[in-house]
Amino acid sequence: MPAQNHISKLTLTNFRNYAALTIDLAPGAVVFSGDNGAGKTNLLEAISLLTPGRGLRRAPYVDVAREGGDGGFALHARLDGPDGQVEIGTGISGGDTAGEGGRRVRINGASARSGEDMLEWLRVVWL
Repeated sequence: MPAQNHISKLTLTNFRNYAALTIDLAPGAVVFSGDNGAGKTNLLEAISLLTPGRGLRRAPYVDVAREGGDGGFALHARLDGPDGQVEIGTGISGGDTAGEGGRRVRINGASARSGEDMLEWLRVVWL
């Protein structure tokens, strides 16, 4: 079995219904529970955007920015694994209507060449 990373911290800024949220996560299964409309699926969508592509819902990036925000959003995850910690971030700037081309990715603080670089650190399987 290959070595595995896990998300140990997830931070959302101006993403869907979250103005700001930071959650710490432990290795293993994680269960999100809450009322309808509380933002459980939004958390899953945020995680899906830490991999290449348009995410779980395939929504245009400008549509995932929180209403009432500046039009941008940011997602950040700290991954812990056998090789230590890795920081992955992605988002678009406020007022950025470029869609796919406007999304930026950073890994350990440096601009990544593409979203494909995220696959070196995190792969998500949806069941």
